[in-house]
Amino acid sequence: MTRIVMTTPGGRRSRLFLDRLHRRGIVLDAVLVSTGGWGPPPARPGESIRHRLVRWPAAAVWSARRKISLYRRTHRWYASRCRRVISTGDLDSLRLERDLRRLAPDYLVVGGGGVLPPRIIATAGSGVLNAHPALLPWARGSGVTGYSLQTGTALGATVHLVDAGIDTGPVVARRLLPVPAGPAGLRELEVAADDLAAELLADVIEALVRRGERPAGSPHTERFPLFRLASAALDRPAHEALAASGRAAALFDRWAPLAVDARWTLPPGPLAAPGEPGPATGDAGRRPSETAAEGLR
Repeated sequence: MTRIVMTTPGGRRSRLFLDRLHRRGIVLDAVLVSTGGWGPPPARPGESIRHRLVRWPAAAVWSARRKISLYRRTHRWYASRCRRVISTGDLDSLRLERDLRRLAPDYLVVGGGGVLPPRIIATAGSGVLNAHPALLPWARGSGVTGYSLQTGTALGATVHLVDAGIDTGPVVARRLLPVPAGPAGLRELEVAADDLAAELLADVIEALVRRGERPAGSPHTERFPLFRLASAALDRPAHEALAASGRAAALFDRWAPLAVDARWTLPPGPLAAPGEPGPATGDAGRRPSETAAEGLR
């Protein structure tokens, strides 16, 4: 029997995914909810030991509140969708690593919360799965719905195997997000992309559990710009304007002929219409279409 567990800070994305699996009658072996611990908080880059110790009492109080919230508000909900609910440490904590090694999962599913360190990734025997609410490798990082509109990338979702990079692991499956013609709200599009990502991840897990189809990722070697949350906040007004212009529907129409299956590549030629932003270029300044022959998926 394949053992599948999920780690999550308890956010919306993990609930979406667990809800999709619950509807299909699939129960995970465990859900590890990050509530922190009583020890010193993780060190920040360049932080002194003194400043870290000063933050310790506040961090311990915050951890206690998270634990209380879990058991008062959401523990029963999680318990109805998995065999075990475990309160654990943060993503880079030794406690999470110990809990995962005791569980010895075949697959670990990322339910939000940030970047996993390599030692956490190594606890999963067959790999770590993540659902990204945009098309990889073209829209990595945060604020990806808005940046997809900005760079001429259709909206969609990707399931990939996690590696040590940020959204750089082998792609398991992609799916475009159908968007009706006309204006749309950016927040509305972000919610729809999150829903699609949860649905796609549930499809991958169901194929694994019911039919024994192990996720086979297709590597992509080209690296596109990494978008960050701080920049996304500054650029949000421009992204909202793009959503209101109906750009999401136009991009879907342009990219739909390319998505013939779960592992599709871009053909030669421009994707953006004259005067519009095109897909973001990689570090070497090449367009995505120039890597199609290299197996970019």
